[in-house]
Amino acid sequence: MKIAVFVNKNKPTGDIETSIIREALLLGYTIDNDHPDVVFFVGGDGTFLRAVHHYLAILDKIKFLGIGNGNLGFFYDFHAEDISKALSALKNDELILSSHSLLEGKLWHKAGFDTIYAVNEIRLENPFHTLDCDVQIDDKHLETYRGNGLVVSSSLGSSAYNKSLGGAVIQHNLSIMELTEIATIQNNFNRSLGSSLILDGQAAIVLTGELETALVGYDNNVINDDHLLRLEIKQSSKVVTVLHSQDYSFIQSLSRSFVK
Repeated sequence: MKIAVFVNKNKPTGDIETSIIREALLLGYTIDNDHPDVVFFVGGDGTFLRAVHHYLAILDKIKFLGIGNGNLGFFYDFHAEDISKALSALKNDELILSSHSLLEGKLWHKAGFDTIYAVNEIRLENPFHTLDCDVQIDDKHLETYRGNGLVVSSSLGSSAYNKSLGGAVIQHNLSIMELTEIATIQNNFNRSLGSSLILDGQAAIVLTGELETALVGYDNNVINDDHLLRLEIKQSSKVVTVLHSQDYSFIQSLSRSFVK
């Protein structure tokens, strides 16, 4: 089996990367950072997002296994002291698989469109002045939105930026999307839904309007497209697969991250 180790170069991880490689070689694994079967990411959820985007082109061929280094996160169950345990569990096929669809966004402009993918969310924001756009879902007009922006999150991303906006936290294995507003203008002249909207995973969201000065964010990336005419968001056929220990619990991860 070929493994890779992915770390955030901007955050120290001590000798965790070296320890994983050393112990993996002793167990007969091959180190291959270009075409691995399993990617060990070292860090928290932010490192996981970077790892997924780094390996986006071969996402259907790999799995991710997390080693936390003190950060909070939903995507790992092992820590530095568990490296041997994690490698042995992988070798003995004692881990469980958790697969999740990414979000797909099409950014339309006069020359055509560009496609982006996100694990957590796709955001349309205007930091300069009020974002004025029409929101369409499955070819039906929902509202004309005015405010600072809109966030479409996956079930994985529901516990990220979406939660800080007051959106619902969704169990990660559910195939749904969530649309949440950012600092909406609500007065006698402007009205929107004013709450998060949970949608079936097959829904198609289309945002149009005055988007030239808007920013499009996806996970930890941002695009400034001053020719943007339309943003389409749906659930992607691309899937990310995460390996967990057999005693992994979403509820325990939720409690660890936000309650205790």
